[in-house]
Amino acid sequence: MEVIINENERSWVIDLISKINFILSSNDLIIKKAGGESTVSTQSTGQKKNMFPDLILYGNEEKSVILQGWEMKMPDTPIEDEEFIKDAQRKAVALNLNSCIIWNFTYAVLYIRNENNEFSILKQWNTTSYIRSRADVEIYQSDWEQLLEEIIIELNSYFMSGQLHNAVIGTIVAENIITTLIKRNKDIISEYLKNSAFCDNVMNAYIDNWWIHLKNEYEHDESDKYKAYAKSIVLSWANRITFAHIIKNRQNGALLINELNYDTTPREANEIFSRITAKCDFYNIFSSMNYDENIPVLSWYDFIEYSNFLKNNGIDHLNQEALQNILEGSIAVGKREINGQYATPPELAKILVRLSVQDWRDTILDCCCGTGTIPREAILIKKNQLSVKEAVESVWACDKYKYPLQIANISMIDSDTIKIANRIFRHNALSLSVGDDIIIVNPETGEKLNLSLPVFGTVVSNLPFVSFEKIPFDDKEEILKMPLASELDGRSDLYCYIALKIADVMKPGGNLGIITSNSWLGTKAGTKLIMTLRKRYNLKQVHISGKGRWFKNADVVTTILILKKKNNDKNTDTTFWLWKKSLDEFKHDSIAENILVNSATLESEIDATVTKMSRYSLEQIDDIQSLNVSYNALFHNIEWLLEIKEKIIPINEVFRVFRGSRRGWDALFYPEPGNHKIESKYLKKVLKNARNVTKLIATADNDAFCCSLSLRELEKLGDVGAIEWISKFSNQRNNVGKPLPEVLQRSNMHWYELKDNEIAEIFTMMNSDKRLFFAKFETPSFLNQRLIGLTHKDNYSDLELNHALLNSMFTMFCIEASGFGRGLGVLDINKDNIANCYMLNPKLINSINRQKILDSFEKIKRRNIMPVYDELNDPLRIEFEHEILRCFGIDKYFDKIKFSLLSMQEVRATARK
Repeated sequence: MEVIINENERSWVIDLISKINFILSSNDLIIKKAGGESTVSTQSTGQKKNMFPDLILYGNEEKSVILQGWEMKMPDTPIEDEEFIKDAQRKAVALNLNSCIIWNFTYAVLYIRNENNEFSILKQWNTTSYIRSRADVEIYQSDWEQLLEEIIIELNSYFMSGQLHNAVIGTIVAENIITTLIKRNKDIISEYLKNSAFCDNVMNAYIDNWWIHLKNEYEHDESDKYKAYAKSIVLSWANRITFAHIIKNRQNGALLINELNYDTTPREANEIFSRITAKCDFYNIFSSMNYDENIPVLSWYDFIEYSNFLKNNGIDHLNQEALQNILEGSIAVGKREINGQYATPPELAKILVRLSVQDWRDTILDCCCGTGTIPREAILIKKNQLSVKEAVESVWACDKYKYPLQIANISMIDSDTIKIANRIFRHNALSLSVGDDIIIVNPETGEKLNLSLPVFGTVVSNLPFVSFEKIPFDDKEEILKMPLASELDGRSDLYCYIALKIADVMKPGGNLGIITSNSWLGTKAGTKLIMTLRKRYNLKQVHISGKGRWFKNADVVTTILILKKKNNDKNTDTTFWLWKKSLDEFKHDSIAENILVNSATLESEIDATVTKMSRYSLEQIDDIQSLNVSYNALFHNIEWLLEIKEKIIPINEVFRVFRGSRRGWDALFYPEPGNHKIESKYLKKVLKNARNVTKLIATADNDAFCCSLSLRELEKLGDVGAIEWISKFSNQRNNVGKPLPEVLQRSNMHWYELKDNEIAEIFTMMNSDKRLFFAKFETPSFLNQRLIGLTHKDNYSDLELNHALLNSMFTMFCIEASGFGRGLGVLDINKDNIANCYMLNPKLINSINRQKILDSFEKIKRRNIMPVYDELNDPLRIEFEHEILRCFGIDKYFDKIKFSLLSMQEVRATARK
């Protein structure tokens, strides 16, 4: 590939670098070296700019600490040229620097960047303002050289003061450059691929098929298959180049990466990586992608420039920790949902491995290894007691897709393991079998190793978060072959099937430790999952965080399950662990981490400030579940519930429970006052939401348009207001462009019709947060779909008493215990949860106790509804709760009920963090 270089400008840049280095050699400054000789200015169609500055100032001789970038022009480019300025600032951001200099020999300008990424002029040097042409540059060389020394000395003062910051090469690579490569090249490579595929039907079919299988993994950031594939190509080239430069001082075969230059084509580059693989393996890292050579020249130059940057900027002088940071940073940039999977935080991976492994001599498998964090932690722990070779060769990892294996292989490597073959391979977890043929390459000899998949003492994995409706077709085919799959709920997520299947490669008595979504804690599908898993495992431990989400980059809330494959042993108790410290706290407190692991191992609550334990037998769990209490509540010491079950009754025995009317398009069905001329007979009072409800007695305060007549019938009646209102929406479309009459059509209804036959006496909210309450309408009213309505059944006609009991702390507990916290901390409950919840049985209350309860409840009704925590610390509420519990003969349970309720709310609230 031909590269056009402006030799005149380039020679002056090189001369400037030499002059600066001469100045530095005569002074003891923070600035130690100048460089940038490897930067080549390419000129071709599109005029794509280089990624790195023309000149770089370094803070050490090894050039691994970067202080500042300079952008150089000749005097015929004005110092105020917008493109000149923006180019320098863009490169400063890419290098994670807070300053840059532009220089055209006439002027030099120092820009500084603030916390909002805004640049401003910190200093301008005008001493050589008389230099106006290229000829002047040579004539007045001694003048600008003198200015250059002044600038360097003054810059040193800025760095000494801390006003200007440096950046370490490891951080730059890990956090900035690969992201920059993606931003600069994704779109143009995507367009290039699209045009190429138009002329190559085989290529088009390949990318189309690739997208069908991997679309889920890009669902949160890419909707176009060519952009997604382009991103994969960028990451693949970047990771291969990065890793080759990192290992070249330990693997001589990787020195071939230094042959990469602007004359190298992508095809020749792939041949270089093939030669590197032949010498030192790492096939999963260095292997090429199909069509990764189909990229435009300008994009290819970016990869060459990146390789030159690594070659000339001290990466070979970094210590192992810094190199590992580059690897992990590169992984973080490439991290995305691998078939729905989120990269596991290292501390969580370490704790998971420690909780799962019984015998460290056993083989360990991560069957959905993603970016390799879990097997890496397993190897690190094993290396403390075993030889490096034994540690590496007893930890296996696989993933269904190729790209994460590149990242995982990088993640699993340390300086002392580079010559040992990782047991990492591509395979679908749903089709793994003991004895499967696995082929890897010995990095020392280059010879193929034919291995047989062993039986594992431990399987430990962060299973993919893929919902049932997004399970890929090939996975569904594997699921159909599983004997117990039919016993799971049809809405089961992918992780449920993997957890069931993976027992096939485990030895009897072996442990399975998995991270899963918390959705199973509060759903029917989750109950079926546990019932089915019991046929293959004993459920030993369940862990959740009581102090913030483990995965900060996602709304998903997760759990850890520790299961033991059955070995003719009896069912054991299950312990539920509520972590009282955050992952970050465990990361920086090894004593607390040890207490957590030892507590779980010994099944004993050693320190309640670190983790709290609740223990239940299998029979207790089943009994509690029969009371419509989710697994989510079992972390909060609720064994007391079984002691009062004779006092309670399902809400649906007392009330008929229903959800408010669901029609969509609120603008039509809930007209704003003064915005219409609808006849009053077509307006019904409705409560749209409960946000503004402040007391336990409420009034519906909005209008609902309820009309069951046809337009012809309305015309006959002369009801022009209703006709005009309907006509206003008849030609409108929804957010995806479909006509409202089409999307709102329901069988046996007009498209504009809203049924008003569901009238509620009492209501509560769906997806509650801090307030849990049941409010009673002054007059039975109509409800919006966001609310849940209740009307009493004939044999439970004492609405006043029922209302009071619904608002007891016990019912609050039952509502909280029936659902689970979503990622943003909202309680996930619906109409069925409420209907099946339990309340204290009003039939057990005599007339005397009834009056006591109502008298106490009257005080609660007069004041505003408060968040649950405030309610249960309010004297009036405390008096009310004790009165109710005394009337039922269970007042001794006050503290236990209160603790369980507040503990559940506290944990749910931490999911926001």
